[in-house]
Amino acid sequence: MVRPLITAWNTLVGFSVSVGYRFPKAVVLGWVVAAAALTAFVTPLPTVVERSSTAFLPDDSATLSGLRTMDAAFGTGRTSSYVFVVITAPNTLDSPNQQMYRRLVTRLEAEPQRVSEVQDYVGDKQARKALTSDDKEATYLAVGLPSAVGSPAADETIKWLRELTAEVDPPAGTRLYVTGDPAMISDLTTAVNSASERVTVVTIVLLLSILWLVYRRWVTVLVPLVTIGVALVCSRGILALAGEHGISLSTYTDAFVIAITLGAGTDYCVFLISRFREEFAAGRTPRQAVSIACQRTGPALLASAATVILGAISLSFADLAIFSTTGPAMAICVAVTVAVSLSFAPALLSWLGPRIGPAAAPGPDSRWTRLGDYVAWRPGRVLLASTAALVALAAFTPTMVLSFDERSAQPKNTPSNLGLAALAEHFPPNETLPDYVLIRANRDMRNSRDLAVLNAVSTAVEKVPGVDLVRSITQPAGEPIEPASIAYQAGEVGEGLREAEEKLRDGQPDLEKLADGTDQLDSALGKVADGAGLAADGTEKLSEGTARLSDGIGQAATGTSQAAAGSAQLKEGAGQLAAGLERTRDEVAAAVEALEQIADALNRDPLCTASPICSRARKGLNQIVSAQRDQLVPGLAQAAEGARKLETGNGDLSVGLNQLAAGLAQAETGSRQIAEGQELLGSKLGELADGTDKMASRTSELADGVEELVSQTGKLQDGLDESADHLLEVEEHADTPSAGGFYLPADTLDKDKFERARNVFLSKDGRIARIQVSGKTDPLTHDGLVRYEAVQSTARQALNRTSLTEADILATGAGGLGADLKRYLFSDAKLVVSAVLLVVFLVLVVALRALVAPLYLLASVVLSCASALGLTTLVFQHILGQEIAFTVPVMVFVLLVAVGADYNILLMSRMKESGPRLTRDDVADAVTTTGPVITAAGVIFAATFVALLSSPVAALAQIGFAVAAGLMLDTLVVRSMVVPACAALLEDRNWWPRHVAAPETTAP
Repeated sequence: MVRPLITAWNTLVGFSVSVGYRFPKAVVLGWVVAAAALTAFVTPLPTVVERSSTAFLPDDSATLSGLRTMDAAFGTGRTSSYVFVVITAPNTLDSPNQQMYRRLVTRLEAEPQRVSEVQDYVGDKQARKALTSDDKEATYLAVGLPSAVGSPAADETIKWLRELTAEVDPPAGTRLYVTGDPAMISDLTTAVNSASERVTVVTIVLLLSILWLVYRRWVTVLVPLVTIGVALVCSRGILALAGEHGISLSTYTDAFVIAITLGAGTDYCVFLISRFREEFAAGRTPRQAVSIACQRTGPALLASAATVILGAISLSFADLAIFSTTGPAMAICVAVTVAVSLSFAPALLSWLGPRIGPAAAPGPDSRWTRLGDYVAWRPGRVLLASTAALVALAAFTPTMVLSFDERSAQPKNTPSNLGLAALAEHFPPNETLPDYVLIRANRDMRNSRDLAVLNAVSTAVEKVPGVDLVRSITQPAGEPIEPASIAYQAGEVGEGLREAEEKLRDGQPDLEKLADGTDQLDSALGKVADGAGLAADGTEKLSEGTARLSDGIGQAATGTSQAAAGSAQLKEGAGQLAAGLERTRDEVAAAVEALEQIADALNRDPLCTASPICSRARKGLNQIVSAQRDQLVPGLAQAAEGARKLETGNGDLSVGLNQLAAGLAQAETGSRQIAEGQELLGSKLGELADGTDKMASRTSELADGVEELVSQTGKLQDGLDESADHLLEVEEHADTPSAGGFYLPADTLDKDKFERARNVFLSKDGRIARIQVSGKTDPLTHDGLVRYEAVQSTARQALNRTSLTEADILATGAGGLGADLKRYLFSDAKLVVSAVLLVVFLVLVVALRALVAPLYLLASVVLSCASALGLTTLVFQHILGQEIAFTVPVMVFVLLVAVGADYNILLMSRMKESGPRLTRDDVADAVTTTGPVITAAGVIFAATFVALLSSPVAALAQIGFAVAAGLMLDTLVVRSMVVPACAALLEDRNWWPRHVAAPETTAP
């Protein structure tokens, strides 16, 4: 595998290093025409970057997946990101502001292609209260966008929104801001692009200064300046063409293109110029010097460029767009730069060589000569000391805290940051930056059991450190629904039992009265039974007497016809009859009066009315009283009157006899009815006596039961009192952090007062529940990221061994951006680090035709990178108090490992020129001859990245510092001491497995 690579490599090198000095005019003309055409006909690179950039996160990221799920369940199904339009007024949001607000909402809703949804409060008083600050001076609109964060469509929509906020004619003093993730990324792109011109100017000034200090001749300075100028124009033009034809570019592309092109191009030119001057000083003609310089330096330059190109290409396999779009751009940039440097610069050297002049040979007492000798002959000491210094700096790298907050990566005065500052001034912290946990089940969760599980999840999430407020279907206002708490329900039951106990206690006297009344009823019924028995006996005797009376009356009626037998007898008999009838009438009247009293008493008695037997007996008694009163007594009175008339002789005998006969007949009829009634009364009174005896017996039992009831009621009162105390105690202690008592009937969700909560926190089919989590700290900081991950883990644990164990947990929100960036960063870092180390190692193997030297060269640049990152952490994090932007470690690693290998390749290539054997003298000579050149190249390359410190974008400034520091460490420590010390220690073994013959010895 290695041999074909070496063959291909030699062919490429032979072609590349011969073009420039063989066809100088054609090369120069070709590059000038290409630069002019790319400048005139190609869209400027910053514009292309805005058009061709991709979404900030991969489409399958957890945050975007959660957002799409949430939007499908609770939104329009078209939203990929959200921005916020913040409105602030100097005093209050008065009527003109409200009119402006409605105009803005109308305009937004009229653009469905750009706006997927608008969360406003028009016509909703409850929403207006929630979206308006407490001081009534600010409000905001949540606007959904169908375009993803960082996409060209999102950037275009942000520009349109900001133009729209100016067109709605806000009242004097009212300010409108557009903020949110899409706006922040758009502002970051603008900030990076606007900083490119400044970075370019600073870089050129630094390059001019360093080149002048190195060469002190403007002609010599002109060669690298013109070369890198052509390379920069061509690189930007080619990248713009690539961006217009499908290659995605990054917001950092332009800044990196400037730094890498100017730095790498200047380095390549410096190497060529230095070798040209060295050969020219050796007496070669300018053309010969250029040819030798290209042949000697060209392979090393191509190998150096290959390490950067392949390392940058490895970034294209990353998931994060910030890497995958920057890598190819860097590779194209370096490829164009090395092509221009190996063709355009040699052509200029061929023309301007005599005016450039030779290089002065280093003297035996120069610092580079002394350093080379010291390193070559004290390699162990030098290696130990230099490595210890690098390790000390690298020790700070593990303390690095990464920041995924794109707000801190840009100036504070960007429009999005101003909007966030306005929100922070009028609203609670993190008002528009909540996180969301989505619980997706395979069934409808609108039942009491699953609602209790959702409440348990909400309660568990609420306990996560840093969580400030949790809203869900079981606590839509951030507080648990009080009536749904078992503690509350227990308290209600306890209060009810307490009330029942008090009512029972109040009714205790009535129960005692009932017991007394039952005893009295039992006694009265006993008396009724006795009276009924006596009445039955008396009625029987009365019935017998009445029967005899009836017989007598009948006999009287029969004997009336005999009355006419004699007047004397008649008169006497009439007198006696009248007296007898009057006595009978008086006795019957007295009996009737007594019976009427009995009948009246029975008529008023409710117990008799309730008793069928007594009721029937009372009916017979009333019949007797009626017959005696209405017929018997009047008939006896009439008969007695007739008899008196006969006795006195005052009446007509015939009339008297007839009247007497009629009265006796009527009396006889009444007597018969009385006899029947008395017989019925006697029978019923007997039954009444028997029934009353039975009733009295049952009433006695009833009295005993009532007394038992009174006793048991007292015990029940005591039990209710104890139960009430227990339940009230449950109410007091059940709502503790360790308790989870919750019960909410499913039909409660159908009530009107739950409509808003139901729509916000449960999907229409009940299969997705949304939990909104607000933190005490910024969700975009490191603490917010830790909290976001802890919330998901806690929610997952809360579902274990519940009815929703199989449910899916999804998450999205402000903290999700950082969480996904972290996850993809670690994944990409593993891939990129492995790929870069592999390709750099392969390039070193091919370029040096060895295995041992590439191993320690690669280890040295890795140590140099770790030291640079440690120094960056020390300065920015521990001294300046800034977290390190998440892009810094990967980008710095790729650049430093790839570029750092450049200098090592040049150094080792110079050692190889001494022959197959390597001695410590050869090592010292290589350090002496390459020291000034490589150091100058390192300082120049570092200066191009130092220029990034002038960028207002924190990530660019940190990358610039780290790369510059790494290049200086690599130039002054690694290349000057570590690598030469290792080479001196290994000597010939550097080129293993290449066989080196032993030196020939001469006979003495």
